[in-house]
Amino acid sequence: SRSGGPREEGPLRGRGMAVPMERQELKEDGPAPKRPRTRAPALAPHLLGGGGAASAGKAGGSAALPIRTGGGSGGGGGGGGSLGTSAFEAGGGLFAGLPEAASTTCAPKDAQKIAETPAKPLTHVRALHLLKKHSKSRRPSSWREKVITRSLEEATHSLKELRKRLAAIESKDKMRAEFERLARKESDCSSAKDGGSLGKFGRGQMQPAFESAAFGLRIHELSGIVTTDSGVHLILRLE
Repeated sequence: SRSGGPREEGPLRGRGMAVPMERQELKEDGPAPKRPRTRAPALAPHLLGGGGAASAGKAGGSAALPIRTGGGSGGGGGGGGSLGTSAFEAGGGLFAGLPEAASTTCAPKDAQKIAETPAKPLTHVRALHLLKKHSKSRRPSSWREKVITRSLEEATHSLKELRKRLAAIESKDKMRAEFERLARKESDCSSAKDGGSLGKFGRGQMQPAFESAAFGLRIHELSGIVTTDSGVHLILRLE
């Protein structure tokens, strides 16, 4: 090195790094060679904001990157960093403009294979019944009375009293036994001798109101008062 002159930073030059501006002016061997300007690759348009990308490109002389860069040497270094950041912020972020991810839920394969088995339609029931006829019945006579003269109201009241006795029994076996006993004594149907048993019957075999009530009962369930052309009934479903 020369005495009295500024000290040169040889290792910095040997590594290809730029010498600060104030040192370049004091060098005796001439100015340092300029670094070739490299153009940053332009990002896809949807990653930059509309206005920010254009202004950043004009200020920096090249396409602005959406990141903050340090101050570089050369004429365009001063504006590139801040404009790149503003373009990033104006664009809404790195993923601005990209379509949102959609979430799709698929049912397990096993769930698709297992189909709900529809309940089998009820085609037959087995039941007991107790009939009370009245003067307006289709055939107002029975094995108990040759000519029945009681009114519909009287027949209904009598049957309600019998139902109260049956409904008070909690055991299903005892209820069936009591129903059969009452049917043998009180029913105006010829099935009385069998304890009111009608056996098993299908749809279309009984009067519509009776069929609807019988098929609507659960097993061992006692019906309410059912009115048909024959009279008023109590039904106890067995099967």
